[in-house]
Amino acid sequence: MSLDKDCLLESLLRYNYFPLQKKDKEELPPTLNSEQFTLDVLESLIELPTRKGGYDQVEYKVTRYNNVPRPLSIPHPLAYANLCHSLSSNWEKLQYITEMENSLVIPEVHGDGRVIVMNYENAKKRTEHHVKLSFNKKFYVNTDIANFFPSIYSHSIPWALVGFETAKKDRDPEKWFNRIDACQRATRRDETNGIPIGPASSNIVSETILARIDKVLSNEGFEFVRYIDDYSAYFETHEKAEGFILRLSEELSKYKLLLNIRKTLIEPLPLPCSSEWVLDITTRIPDQNDVKPTNIIRFLDYALNKQASTPDGSVLKYAAKSIIHNLKDSTAKLVLQYLISLCTRYPVLLPLLSILFEEMPSESEFPYTAQLLDILDEHATNKRSDAMAWSLYYLNKFSLTIPTGVAETVINTEDCIAILFLYLSRQYDKEIVAFCDSLDKSDLFLLDQYWLLLYHLFFCRAISNPYEDKTAYTNCLKSKRDTLENAMEREIRLFEVLRNKGVSFVEA
Repeated sequence: MSLDKDCLLESLLRYNYFPLQKKDKEELPPTLNSEQFTLDVLESLIELPTRKGGYDQVEYKVTRYNNVPRPLSIPHPLAYANLCHSLSSNWEKLQYITEMENSLVIPEVHGDGRVIVMNYENAKKRTEHHVKLSFNKKFYVNTDIANFFPSIYSHSIPWALVGFETAKKDRDPEKWFNRIDACQRATRRDETNGIPIGPASSNIVSETILARIDKVLSNEGFEFVRYIDDYSAYFETHEKAEGFILRLSEELSKYKLLLNIRKTLIEPLPLPCSSEWVLDITTRIPDQNDVKPTNIIRFLDYALNKQASTPDGSVLKYAAKSIIHNLKDSTAKLVLQYLISLCTRYPVLLPLLSILFEEMPSESEFPYTAQLLDILDEHATNKRSDAMAWSLYYLNKFSLTIPTGVAETVINTEDCIAILFLYLSRQYDKEIVAFCDSLDKSDLFLLDQYWLLLYHLFFCRAISNPYEDKTAYTNCLKSKRDTLENAMEREIRLFEVLRNKGVSFVEA
């Protein structure tokens, strides 16, 4: 299906708002989604006046395979609604991003409604490009952009959309290209540096910039593909390979972006299509027709050892995903016990447990309460958002009791998503309401950082509208005639409109 502006808008709102871009949506537990954020809701939101100075966002840290956190974001709904409306309204001027052959992340309609899906494990597609572009070439270049999304300069968006000269001369805020810039800035306190990581709107915006760079380099004869901000290029000579790195760096600098020198390399061809550890693990996957417990555990043991010696690869997760869908009965139980024992050290495995939990007999008593509580306590101590969310998701799913000490540790992390999942256990309502009441209501940006938690409690009528403190609005007046009462009225209407429209971001 072709991607028209209506499909784009619906997807951005309902399916690609929250940071759920991986193929299996592993970033967040399925309890959270934005499917009720419909076009009808958008029409009501874009009628609301916006706040001077922009909005802040909920931060959600995803733990990578090397246990380094990656911050993802859920923008404030009013700021996000305006950005999505601006992008879709001008989609015909942005559609050039769907026509570039160099990018491997092209916005398109997927079966689940998303327009951006990051399938890192699409080996067939990556192999096809490598085989095609490496033919009769002698050197391979791999490089990426340093700190890409946090480094994007918002004013570079108009530069890409209408050209440097036009954008720098025409700063009329009502022009469509400046409007997109302003809406993007509003998602991050009106700051010009950085865009949120997670919502598909950021991928649309980033592609508008990188597609222009791709076009320049492609017209100069360079052969390459780009996966988000990661470039793979192929050349006949070492000199041409160096020339690509130089030209890419020059074009990026025009948009105030930098190459990641530490990850830039030139290697002689031929090279294998996959990393050494992928080749190794793939050749050791047990036969699906002979899934014996001993074979499975030996395979996972090997992957565990390989993970320790391969810190730059998600070896253990890759191995587990390769066999987990084919397990039944006692083998599934054994693998579940094996993986859950590793989750304190490797939280990246937590989303996979949901597949094995489905194989458990429904009538049996849940046998992993203590392990899940230990996992939760460990990751709450280290403030790992995703590990806390997934642990709490399983504890809630099986209606398990969460000890007071563990709950206090979660609340003390001050992590919006983790505290929301703790609230969903319905065991610590008073404590979480007290936490929300303790937030400084005169700090609008602080409230924005908890908007999802605050809105859910407001939706459930557990708290009143948190944006009702007049002292918060002294810096939000838009003119000398504006009043604190008017500013407050504009602000509190958002939550009321969402609740009146029946919008919940938590699946019942």
